[in-house]
Amino acid sequence: MVLCIIAFFVFAVMSIFSAKYRPLAKEGFRCVFRTIMLKPCDTGMDERIKAEVVSKVLKISPTLARFTNKHFTMIAWAFVIISLGSMVYSGFGLYNFYFYGNCDGPEAVGACIINDLTGDYGRFSEPTDLIAPTNFDGIVAGNPEANITIVEFGCFTCPYTKKAESTMSELLEKYNDSIYYVFKPFPLPNHQNSYEAAVAVLCAERQGEHGKHFELQEEIFEQQEVCTSDGSLAIKQLAQDAGLDMNAFNQCYDNNETADQLDEYIQQGKDSHIYATPTFFINGKTIVGPRPIEEFEKIISEES
Repeated sequence: MVLCIIAFFVFAVMSIFSAKYRPLAKEGFRCVFRTIMLKPCDTGMDERIKAEVVSKVLKISPTLARFTNKHFTMIAWAFVIISLGSMVYSGFGLYNFYFYGNCDGPEAVGACIINDLTGDYGRFSEPTDLIAPTNFDGIVAGNPEANITIVEFGCFTCPYTKKAESTMSELLEKYNDSIYYVFKPFPLPNHQNSYEAAVAVLCAERQGEHGKHFELQEEIFEQQEVCTSDGSLAIKQLAQDAGLDMNAFNQCYDNNETADQLDEYIQQGKDSHIYATPTFFINGKTIVGPRPIEEFEKIISEES
């Protein structure tokens, strides 16, 4: 009966993609149903599966085959328990993703594989729990007197934040003085060297040279894989390439002098219930993920 449980679930899934597995799924279901009804399984499926497994193991090791044959029921139950546990865990992840946009629940700040499958960090339910920040401190561009303010929480080593950069550049160029753009670094723990990259950009911003921090930011996005793998070594090289004062930069970076500033941005992101990057607030209206530029333009038009 144990094998029939496994066979039923496996063949039921496989039958979705191929009709040839449907008779096997039906046979597995019959065996499971009869066992539940306290009747003996009359399909012989469990014995056939056992013989097949032992036969394959025998080709590898006769000793292992004897062990498998002797303890097959125990091994089968172990697989059932693992399979059921995996299904429960997967179901929990899907539930969290539906409601929170994250496999691990509302308190997590990373993302899960489902985000990659959907192509962005959007979730199925509306992100009604996101709270727009009231503080507009950050890495800024555009006109601070503009009627439209775009606040982005982004992670420098997040591929989705990188993907959204071209959209932000295009919006700033198109709308010129009509929008005010605020970037708040929100490094995600699951993106390697994300904190270090944010520290570097904030250190570059401190030097006050026009555009140098944006140049470094752009280079970090461009060389994202190198920064992720090589960390500080790659980040410092990019800082040098950007023409920064390396003595001042190294002192700031090595001593983590922007830690308080960065931690404040991170806290603001948590207060806004950011569950993934990038997250945008356009006059308070939210967009999550690297969305088409038309979605941003629509909100800008409505707010103008």
